[in-house]
Amino acid sequence: MTEMTAAREQRALAASRMAVSAVFFVGGAGLTVWATYIPILKARAGLDDAQVGLVLLCVSLGCLCGMPAAGFIRPRLGPLRSGALAGIAFAAASFGPAFGVTMPVLAASGYVIGVCFGFLDVCMNSHASALERELERPIMSSVHAFFSLGNVAGALAGGALIGSGLGIPSALGLASLVLISIATAAVPWLWLPESHVREAAGTSIFRLPNLTMLGIGILTVLAFVIELALIDWGALYLVQATGSVPAQAAYGVAAFSLAMTGGRLWGDRIVRRLGPVTTIQISGAVAFLGIAIIVLAPTTLTALPGFAVAGLGIANLVPVFFSLSGRMPGIPPTAGIAMTVTIAYGGGLFGPPLIGFVAHSQGMRAAFVLLIGGALVIAGMVRTVIPRDVR
Repeated sequence: MTEMTAAREQRALAASRMAVSAVFFVGGAGLTVWATYIPILKARAGLDDAQVGLVLLCVSLGCLCGMPAAGFIRPRLGPLRSGALAGIAFAAASFGPAFGVTMPVLAASGYVIGVCFGFLDVCMNSHASALERELERPIMSSVHAFFSLGNVAGALAGGALIGSGLGIPSALGLASLVLISIATAAVPWLWLPESHVREAAGTSIFRLPNLTMLGIGILTVLAFVIELALIDWGALYLVQATGSVPAQAAYGVAAFSLAMTGGRLWGDRIVRRLGPVTTIQISGAVAFLGIAIIVLAPTTLTALPGFAVAGLGIANLVPVFFSLSGRMPGIPPTAGIAMTVTIAYGGGLFGPPLIGFVAHSQGMRAAFVLLIGGALVIAGMVRTVIPRDVR
């Protein structure tokens, strides 16, 4: 390879990295834009809380269907066309809830969003894993940071659209068009070297996990449950356990989300310096410390630093586990990522109900003690699970 060709390839890899980051941003923004409309959609369709829970369950079930579907579609379309399809399809699907005037229609639109997001998640994590191997340095945490930035942007955009007074179809349609534009603009830059294209096209990625992949999947489930619990239950925890008013309780989730975004932006440098397994161990320990502060804090003010510390600890767990999944000996990278993503989301379905059950029977502090245990398991078991030759 000539020096000019090598320089051109490095520029193409850098552009592809930004394109993957843009599609991750679309995924994060699309999920939160429609989530901000859930209270309005609930009222319009006349749903109760249990029915809203079923709609959200349909999203999760859709994810579980979309992920193994990527195992069939990606080898046939190739990584570039499937990546393009994933981003555009998800952005278009985010408009679906605008038609949800009844429970069945809203549930169906939620399921379609889930299928498209599951497909996007596998395709983009696989693409990022291929870029990591080609660039010979970690990038997974920083591209996941764009998903977190998308969460923030989607929440702000949703709030602004609701405040504007636009009707639901107009507002969600506008948001969907913006996301389709971003995903479409990223398509020409989703590049991989020919060797990776041939590898993806020639390998089926739908297969059962071995013990190592199952272990990685279980640890990723724990990381997902902790992350989702702090986001979904954090504000309610502060209201019930520390007597916070709802407006103040929102700051706990904000502190967690912002710290997690910052931690992911710095995550690649940390992984380069410490290695993936040591990074996970330290991250698990930091998450343990942050959640312990939350549980022990008597007031909202003293609990807020705990949310920030927990966000820093949780930030890089899922991205690094995904990255490791693409480097297991004897397993195609995309297959490894598909296994871990599917196990993680599948197991993550049980996290929110478990927290709710324990909180109902034993109190919210007791429920958060479970999260402390999860962080300890991650920190203590990762060296046992990850083979020496990929640490």
